[in-house]
Amino acid sequence: MNSLRTGISPPLVAVGVWVGDRAWAQNASNTPAPSPATTPGDGGGTAIAAVIVVAGLLVVIGLAVKLFDLKRKRESEAVQLQAQLSDALLREPSLAGLPLTPTVHVPMWTGTPATIDVTGQVPRPELKDLALRLVSDEASRIRSDIKIVDRLSIVPTAAQAA
Repeated sequence: MNSLRTGISPPLVAVGVWVGDRAWAQNASNTPAPSPATTPGDGGGTAIAAVIVVAGLLVVIGLAVKLFDLKRKRESEAVQLQAQLSDALLREPSLAGLPLTPTVHVPMWTGTPATIDVTGQVPRPELKDLALRLVSDEASRIRSDIKIVDRLSIVPTAAQAA
C-alpha cells in the first residue's frame, strides 16, 4: 500500500509509530530526569579550568606590575644619587670646570651594591684622587653599599680646555 503522495511505505510508518510510542512511554515514566549538574561531561571541568587560567593570569599580571614598580623605584634611586654626585662635583671649585660625569646603576635586587662609573678627564693626579674621594664620600652619605668604577684619565691639556 505505497502511497505516491506521501512516499512512505506502511512498514516504515509502523516503525515510526512504534519508536515514537516507546519514546513517549519513557518520557512519561515516574523516574525523574537526571539533573544537569550530575551528568558526566557537562563542562564542569571546563569551568574549573577557566577559573584556574583566569586566576593564573591575574597572578602573572600582578607579578609583572610589581616588577615594573620595583624597576621604576630603582631607576629613581639611581637618578637621585647621580644628581647628588654631579652637584657635589660642581660645588668643588677645583673640579667645577672639568668634564666629569658620574653614572649610577642601581641593581634591581637589594643587597647588591650600586655601581658608580666616574668618567672624564683631569689635568693632574691630585684632582683625580680628589674627584674619586668626593664621589665616594657623597655616595657613602646617601647609600652604604656602593662600588666606584674609575674611568678618569689624566690629560694635561684638560686644564686648558676647562
